[in-house]
Amino acid sequence: MARDGYKFFDTDAHVGPYVDVLEPYLTADDRSRLANWEQYKATSRGGHVSFNKGQRKYQRRLYTEAADTAPAGYMAGFTGVKRQRAITPDVDRSSAARIADMDFEGADVNFMLPSGWFGTFTAGDDVALEMGMYRAFHRWMADYCGQFPERLGGVVLVSSRDVAGSIQEMRRAGRERWAWGVLVYAPYGTPIDLPSLDPIWAEAQELDLSAVLHTFTVMPPYAPGGLDTWDNLWLQRSAAHPWCGMRNMAALIGSGLLDRFPRLRLGCLEAGHGWLPFWMARLDEHMETIRSALPPDLKHHPSEYVMGGRYYQSIEMSEGEKVTNMVADIVGDHVLMYASDYPHGESAFPESTNIVLRWKNMSEERKRKLFWDNPVRFYARCGL
Repeated sequence: MARDGYKFFDTDAHVGPYVDVLEPYLTADDRSRLANWEQYKATSRGGHVSFNKGQRKYQRRLYTEAADTAPAGYMAGFTGVKRQRAITPDVDRSSAARIADMDFEGADVNFMLPSGWFGTFTAGDDVALEMGMYRAFHRWMADYCGQFPERLGGVVLVSSRDVAGSIQEMRRAGRERWAWGVLVYAPYGTPIDLPSLDPIWAEAQELDLSAVLHTFTVMPPYAPGGLDTWDNLWLQRSAAHPWCGMRNMAALIGSGLLDRFPRLRLGCLEAGHGWLPFWMARLDEHMETIRSALPPDLKHHPSEYVMGGRYYQSIEMSEGEKVTNMVADIVGDHVLMYASDYPHGESAFPESTNIVLRWKNMSEERKRKLFWDNPVRFYARCGL
């Protein structure tokens, strides 16, 4: 399928999956451990069950003295675009329903990460439960994506608190058709550049899984800088994703990750892209002035890693054509990737593809790389 002659690979899409959807994939031990989380159980209007330990409310309105002055609920009042039709409510239960939405919007491929609530398990002390939920997610993903293996894929979740168990699970699930990337869930305050995580990156390189960075807003695991927004959702949503993405990619690039693992690809998702040229220039400057804070054997400047062919970054289409062209002019046409954030309420479904197709001052070659070629190179295990 192609829209106006272009194919679309959505590099940052999401899927619940809620506990009621995962139920058949949970072990008896998982169910027993979940019983201890009853106080954190939450049920949506649609009857979906999740857990909310560690959830942030952000209920202070700016220019007020205290919290509880802003509407409750994440993205309260968000209207998005005028929808020709709503997102199909069964996309978590039925991959066929998801494909119908994709066809309606014009998306050929979805790379999926679990929605924000899934990180709740990093806020608890039961690492065995955390790992059990990740394994259940992987078993479910194998079935969910298996009906449309060339159009649906996703991320393997691993825990920074159980490296050995994570590697074991990577070796099992990471070879399956749906597994295209790996995401390390590290509790708030845990540096993502720790040497103890190197076995995970080594296994990702061995399995050809892309290393994915993605941060969240109202649920853990919160990345550095993700909590200092004075209990205001406007500040949090505007700043947290870019700021956390900037810190995480800088930490991994600055740690020499791409030197130690010369075949590993690194990507930053849902953090915007307009900041990338300024950030890599600033990192270059401080590599010279604060060299003692970096490993002595770091081979290149950060900008060289960004533009070197193994770093990728998804766009936020709200930043527009001018910003996207500016970034591509500076870093090259091989770095940026199309993304929509479907099916989250703040996505522009079903107008996402139409929005970027209306970028008339972007060359056809650049669009093809942005919409398809770069994502296919980043998620190389998709086999497309």
